[in-house]
Amino acid sequence: MRYDPQRHVWAPLSVTEVGTLLTGCPVTWWLSGGWAIDHWCGTVSRPHGDIDVSTLRPSLPTLLDRLPDRLRPVAAGCGHRRRVAPAGRSPGQPQTAQHLDPGPDRFVLQVNLEDGDDEVWRYRRDARIDLPWDRAVTLVRSVPTGTPATQLLWKSQDPRPVDDHDLNLAYDMLHPTDRRWLGEAIRVAHPSSPWLTVA
Repeated sequence: MRYDPQRHVWAPLSVTEVGTLLTGCPVTWWLSGGWAIDHWCGTVSRPHGDIDVSTLRPSLPTLLDRLPDRLRPVAAGCGHRRRVAPAGRSPGQPQTAQHLDPGPDRFVLQVNLEDGDDEVWRYRRDARIDLPWDRAVTLVRSVPTGTPATQLLWKSQDPRPVDDHDLNLAYDMLHPTDRRWLGEAIRVAHPSSPWLTVA
C-alpha cells in the first residue's frame, strides 16, 4: 500500500480508549511518547498528532491479538505501508506498527517495539542503558505509562520543538535520581544532544 499523506491521516484514540482497548492484555505494554509525559503530569499540555504504546518484541503477536479485527497493523518504510506479519517475529520485523482503521481510513494507534527482560527495560538504541521496570513504567490512572525519564531519553537524540516542550514540562517534576539517570543516559547514548546542558 503506497502511503498517501493526504488520505492516510491520523485520528488517534484517546488515552482512555487505549486503556480500555488493552485492559486485561496478558503481556507488558505501556503508553509512550508525548502522551505518556502528559498523562504522567496529569495534563494535556499540547496537541498530539498521534498516540503510541510500547511493548517488548516477543509480546507483539499477543498484543496484536487483543486489538479489534478492524484495525490493520501496517509498518512504514520508504514511503510505503506494508502489512505486519501476524507472527510478528520475522528478522525484518519493523520497530513500529501503525494501526489503520479502514472504515474512516485513519491511523488510530502506533505500537513501538522495545527491548528488555524480566528485570529491566533496555534502551533499544543503546543496550548499555537500562532501568528497573518499576522506574521505567508506572501505573497512572489505571493506564501503564512510560515514565518521563525514559520518554525524554528517546526524544533527546534529535529533539524537535514539541520535544523541548515536553522536557520543559516534565524535567523539574522528575525525582532527582531520575534526573541524574537521564543526564547520564543522554551522555552515553547521545553525546551530541543539545539537552546535555539541561539534563
